[in-house]
Amino acid sequence: MTNVAISVFGLLLVGTVYRLATLRDWTSDLARKRLGSLLSWWIVATWVLLCAVGGTIIASLLFATVSTLALREYARLAFHHDDESGQPAIEHHFEDRTNALPAMPIMVVGYVCIALLYAGLAAGADHTLLVCLPLACVIIAGSVLMATASTKHFTSNVGGIVYGVTLTGCLPAASVLLLPSDPTPSLTLPGWFLLLIGLTEVNDITAAWFGRALGRHKLAPTLSPNKTVEGFIGGVLTTFTLATLIGPNITVMSHATSSVFGLAIAIAGTLGDLNMSAIKRSAGVKDSGNVLPGQGGILDRIDSLTFTAPVALLLMKVLS
Repeated sequence: MTNVAISVFGLLLVGTVYRLATLRDWTSDLARKRLGSLLSWWIVATWVLLCAVGGTIIASLLFATVSTLALREYARLAFHHDDESGQPAIEHHFEDRTNALPAMPIMVVGYVCIALLYAGLAAGADHTLLVCLPLACVIIAGSVLMATASTKHFTSNVGGIVYGVTLTGCLPAASVLLLPSDPTPSLTLPGWFLLLIGLTEVNDITAAWFGRALGRHKLAPTLSPNKTVEGFIGGVLTTFTLATLIGPNITVMSHATSSVFGLAIAIAGTLGDLNMSAIKRSAGVKDSGNVLPGQGGILDRIDSLTFTAPVALLLMKVLS
């Protein structure tokens, strides 16, 4: 585990030195964005390693924080019905407390479900919780809105919060189930978790690199104009190769099954990214927020993970 930490922070240090050395070649706005992005990468790397060495309890607490922030961003994107004021419903309801229904009750349901999810995982619940919680959310959300006589946008509010809890909570929470239950970094390498996070980020980064260098054909112009077929192929090949080389060394997978794992993560990551792009596109925004300097919001950072985490958990159960 120590070697992993040294490698990760060593690469970040090299990247930091390089960016600082080329700082004078950038405009002030670009320099501010690049430095902000660099800071965000240090934060993300520290967060990942804390999850890896802390076991399921620490990871559950850290993931709960991220999921709560992500759900808040999701709500501002998804709940945008036009009401009498001509403003998005959820924004209007948060600002005007006299008209707080149905937005406030439905958001309380979402936050409670996120809290229950990670409390259960910290207590040792298995993957069954990831399946059962969305079902419970349907019942709780519907019951709360019925109890408050909130019938306006009833189906979209219930469906929206269930999808939000699933997307920002249950799907990325599958990552926690890849970790050993006890924080024993010197004895147990959380290989599945590190492989998932590493491959997900590598696929994102290399797809962008290949897209900028070789991109000619749009992959999904309506959803994400910057994504290209060439970038997708480059990301898949890089992720596939890296998984084949590293997977057998930190998990019980063979080279062949590691290749399958890498291919699945690359495809799932791209689909997760496009799925989040569709949500943002429907709300008419480019970024989900500005929590992470230079990288946008929490949803912008975990978009691929929402699909890769459950795929990784499924493959771990099958391939191991």
